[in-house]
Amino acid sequence: MFIDTHCHLDSYEQHSGEAVGNLFSRLAHDPDQNIQAPEAYIHVACDPADFARAQELSEKYPNVYAAYGIHPEYVLTETAEDEAKLLKYLKHPKCVACGEFGLDYHYGSDTKAEQVKLFERHLELGLKSGKPLVLHLREADDDALAVLRNADLRGSKIHVHCFTGSPKFCAQLLDLKYRGASIFVGFTGIVTFKNAQNVRDAAALVPMNQMLLETDSPYMAPIPYRGKPCHSGYIPYIAQALAQVKEIPVEELYRDCRENTRRCYGI
Repeated sequence: MFIDTHCHLDSYEQHSGEAVGNLFSRLAHDPDQNIQAPEAYIHVACDPADFARAQELSEKYPNVYAAYGIHPEYVLTETAEDEAKLLKYLKHPKCVACGEFGLDYHYGSDTKAEQVKLFERHLELGLKSGKPLVLHLREADDDALAVLRNADLRGSKIHVHCFTGSPKFCAQLLDLKYRGASIFVGFTGIVTFKNAQNVRDAAALVPMNQMLLETDSPYMAPIPYRGKPCHSGYIPYIAQALAQVKEIPVEELYRDCRENTRRCYGI
């Protein structure tokens, strides 16, 4: 069994036109062995406007858990009221993490200074919450490392979600364990893309007790579904690609990643 450790179910509904209830039912009965229903979903709400929907989904479906954070794309619109709302939702009994939050210089290269300040503030907030942290780090290696190395990470659990960086950056993140953090690295369908050798090389560096499976649904569907709305049932394609990189049976990879999810998220 496996858990999709990072998906956006509300965005899947918007992109695909399929209600999540129908998706869950369809995956449970799909005859294709390469498409399987996960044991559970961690639904990530990273826009304060979507927090209520995340709580609704987590309360309606026993196998849906929620994470709440504020994505760096909202750096110029985030308010004190948004942070107060975030603190409220982090206390919900089915909230398993704070995030995603972090730095994204791919689309936000003109707001670097503002993003760093927001990242520092949310990192402090997340650490104080005691929840696992879900980090979005894109094309911001040096600043991300500077912020993380300046924080007291002792006892923290950090999920670096949807890793797309270099093997060097991956190794530097893994070294945060020497600062007392438990680091987990999540891989999505990108690992199946022909032009993503850097991601496969990074995955080769990640110890099996620090790897997580995720889709970032509805984005980045794995080959052969690239370009279509991604859903959690595509995890087997990601798992097969990672097992090939690690040169282990896929059953072993599933077992290790499932245990890592328990250690990181408590589910």
